[in-house]
Amino acid sequence: MTKSVNLYLASGVSEGVGFWVVDFTEEDNIFNSLCSKLLECYRKELFGLEAAIAVKAAINTTLEILCLDSKYEKYRLDNYNTGYSSEIPINLIEDIFDLWAYNYSNQILWKKYIGLLNLRKKIKKNNKYINIGLKGDIFEFATKLDGLLSFRPVNKKFRLDQSNDLMW
Repeated sequence: MTKSVNLYLASGVSEGVGFWVVDFTEEDNIFNSLCSKLLECYRKELFGLEAAIAVKAAINTTLEILCLDSKYEKYRLDNYNTGYSSEIPINLIEDIFDLWAYNYSNQILWKKYIGLLNLRKKIKKNNKYINIGLKGDIFEFATKLDGLLSFRPVNKKFRLDQSNDLMW
């Protein structure tokens, strides 16, 4: 029997910079972890240790892909040593957390979803042609994942190359 841990999504502040973090702990009170830099907990789910490691890795990979895609499109969503940029909206991070936490229960589909995530990571850019060959649950999951990864900041201050914008 594996021990149970709490997988959580929380916000925190380190050196005046806000961040999001996905991690797990054996403690019921997650604020005892990360040297009390955490401010608020948004999601907390009980998993076995191996499941928590797998779900955390999937969530973090999804967030890394989101940040890389944003960078390729010349938007700045910085990763920090402690977590992810606080510029990512909470509803998006909650949706990513829920997507992976909910889908872990079916191990057959989970392996397919992880394979799809790894393929998406290698491609570096959303490619609609991949989804043409998918069917059923995998197609629905790929559509949800692409929808989550299509986020770009609305505010122009995050744009790195503002010189290419039209004047009118």
